[in-house]
Amino acid sequence: MSNYRLIDSYHLLPSPAGAFYAVTEAENTPLKKLLLGLLQATTSQRVDLPTLMRLLETEDEQQALAWLYQAQTLQWLQGFEAPQQLAERGLGGQLQDLLGTLSSLHKALLVDWNGFPMVRSGLDDVSTESLAALAADLANVQKRHRRRLQKQLGLAGQGWAAVDAYGSSRVGVWPLRFGNREFLLAIVGEPRLNQQDFTTLVWTLAHRYGTDEST
Repeated sequence: MSNYRLIDSYHLLPSPAGAFYAVTEAENTPLKKLLLGLLQATTSQRVDLPTLMRLLETEDEQQALAWLYQAQTLQWLQGFEAPQQLAERGLGGQLQDLLGTLSSLHKALLVDWNGFPMVRSGLDDVSTESLAALAADLANVQKRHRRRLQKQLGLAGQGWAAVDAYGSSRVGVWPLRFGNREFLLAIVGEPRLNQQDFTTLVWTLAHRYGTDEST
């Protein structure tokens, strides 16, 4: 195994792509543990080797560094010279502001693990109810067909969408998993998940609800 050296002068957070992997990957992989572990505190962490090994749950220093290098190569991590702070605001108001930026039409909804609308942005009552019902149905379809799609078609889809004639999403639903708790992110219009606000959304939910595997 190659020898790696940790540069521990940066405060680490998942990138938007890393945050997406952390909450859509079904298996509890080492990289998922690392990414979710970075989101447990309200301040981004300056990761030294002992902290890295703890987050990855390994006693092998080189293996821990190899996994960190893999996450870096996949661009699932971003480093900051100064610590990043999670804003301390009311959960509903903070999530509402973040949701609006994730849609080209500024229309999005977060549904909780019981199937009830939790936070919305740009949607009226009727649209919210309809979108929540659609999200719950699509989530059930994904659960029923996930293994079949992966095994027979080689498709590891993390969400479902209704698309127009050009293949652009008109409405899409993505399950976001935190341990045994699951949220559904429903977006009207084209999704804009590859931005810092998505990382902040995941960070907010991870800190609030944790990743405990117990129900």
